[in-house]
Amino acid sequence: MRLVALSGPAIRDLATGHTFTVDGVEAVWPDHDRRVLGYRREALTRDPGSAPYLLHVLLDGATVAGRVGCHEGPRDGVVEIGYAVSPAYRGRGVATAMVREFLGWLAAHEVHTVRASVSPGNAASRALLARFGFVEVGSHVDDEDGVELELEADVPDVSAAGPAAAG
Repeated sequence: MRLVALSGPAIRDLATGHTFTVDGVEAVWPDHDRRVLGYRREALTRDPGSAPYLLHVLLDGATVAGRVGCHEGPRDGVVEIGYAVSPAYRGRGVATAMVREFLGWLAAHEVHTVRASVSPGNAASRALLARFGFVEVGSHVDDEDGVELELEADVPDVSAAGPAAAG
């Protein structure tokens, strides 16, 4: 599996229902996660330079195993991340490995603070974020998802969060 950053044109194409090609491999976005594409396209429209931060996909051949990215480009070294793992890949350490790699990428791109919002009932996501040093700093009510906890961390030493995922 490999984590690949999508370009601005690829994000726009995906948001309009097209497939995308990486290194000659055509992949299809999973239906259960399509709404994120509209959000990333809106962020790209507001700031075309944000494309490298918005959407990185974890590919297993031509299958999208997961995705991670920022809600928008950095502001004063701060970003909010979101991530998802396709159901068939859950429970195998895939999210931990994907988030670890992305946090390392963010650190190399001058991001110093990372935020995330998570449902209070999403124990797996809360545990994953805790492994990377995220702490609760507040909460809000999201129009689509309801109550969400707001977590924040300095870009952590990603080597401290445990072993990488098994294939």
